[in-house]
Amino acid sequence: MTSTNPLDWEYHQVDHLFLLIGENPLPNYVAAKTLLREGGKPYLVYSEHTFEAYKRLKEVLDITEEEKVELWNNEANAFKIQKAIKDKVKQLKKDYPKKTRFGLNYTGGTKAMAVHAYQALLDPELKLSEEPRFSYLDPRSLQMMFDRNNGQSIGRPVPTEKLDIKGETLFSLHGLRWKGDKPISESKCLDAANNLIDLYLKIIENNEKQYHSSLSKVDETTREWQDWCKKVMTPKTWEYKSDKKYSDWKDEEVLEKVELDLTTAPTAIKDILIPCFGVTKDIFSLKTAKEKGGFEKIHHVCEWLNCGWLEHYVLSEVGKISVKPPIHAEAASFNIVDIKQKSDEVWDKFQFDVAFMRGYQFFAISCTTSSIVDVCKEKLFEAYVRARQLGGSEARVILVCFNKKPEIIADTFLSLIKDQKIAVFGRKDIKNLSKAIEKWIEKLDEDVKKYRGSV
Repeated sequence: MTSTNPLDWEYHQVDHLFLLIGENPLPNYVAAKTLLREGGKPYLVYSEHTFEAYKRLKEVLDITEEEKVELWNNEANAFKIQKAIKDKVKQLKKDYPKKTRFGLNYTGGTKAMAVHAYQALLDPELKLSEEPRFSYLDPRSLQMMFDRNNGQSIGRPVPTEKLDIKGETLFSLHGLRWKGDKPISESKCLDAANNLIDLYLKIIENNEKQYHSSLSKVDETTREWQDWCKKVMTPKTWEYKSDKKYSDWKDEEVLEKVELDLTTAPTAIKDILIPCFGVTKDIFSLKTAKEKGGFEKIHHVCEWLNCGWLEHYVLSEVGKISVKPPIHAEAASFNIVDIKQKSDEVWDKFQFDVAFMRGYQFFAISCTTSSIVDVCKEKLFEAYVRARQLGGSEARVILVCFNKKPEIIADTFLSLIKDQKIAVFGRKDIKNLSKAIEKWIEKLDEDVKKYRGSV
């Protein structure tokens, strides 16, 4: 039975939904997944500037060429926009006489497209038997706003149970794909990662006591480990692939024969690695480490050793977060390339250390073992730009670092970009990271509730 109550989500669902395509197709995807009645169809309204976004959305939604309204270079032409919409409505009324409810979601597209598509559906010439539904996905209140012709707009939270947005879906909407392996969904060698965090915390704190500065010199232990990774591990595990013109890990059949000399590695770190990886004090067998540590690929071991252990730790902490609506699709080590890139041009377009979804919100986490302010700021800015490209205004960004005063990094960022959707967690948070992130998410939720109450 169809709801007659405007407060019910079902009241706003339609048989035919026109979607104005913008540069970020995520809001269109959300609308298509939540605003259609059973058997309803979306119709993608696009111009020449959003043709690529249209193609990606069409593929992800698995719809046909019939479900489109092509404006091409007429995105500001009132007559052409209205004619295209009205012609499509007339055709649909003829083809589907029993499906009588039409709607427009105008989150994307240009202002001219929104105004004239809106006017087209209100034209008495169409003789619609039901009042059309108009909606907009508001990034600030995280609600779908429904227009009413006789009163104030109604805002309703998007029913996340209708959405199943995985990282792969989000990247596909933007014409991106994984490079090789899928992101890691399960943390490995957590005991060793925890012990390394304790060691790094101790090293940094000792440095600051010695040099009386948060911009401390690199401790001998961490310097020796960086040198070992660069001078011992990298030459035996990394290579320039001349046939493909990029550098990457060596092939698995080569890596499984590699044994790394640990004699120059710092003792404190060797003592942490031995129980997890089943190696001796002098020889690190990559094949043995893969089997003992439960890694899927040998090069995953190399990534873990080269500060990837922090990503694995953060991923495990993310998995402990308990909020409503819940998070999902958490993973680490996102190496992203463009779908259009040829197989011999598979350099990374960009990377994310850790990420997760919450409903249709994308949360990106950048991780660094550094406590240096400039390094931390650079990591935060890079993650912010990439997250906004993928998740739009609804995206959230987190930096996890070893800085003593992370609020200074956050304040510096906010002095340049007025966006409260970022958080920086430092040394005092890192051992209880899941609770720190959980508390921050709850604070964001409270801010959203206050905003909803003010409009």
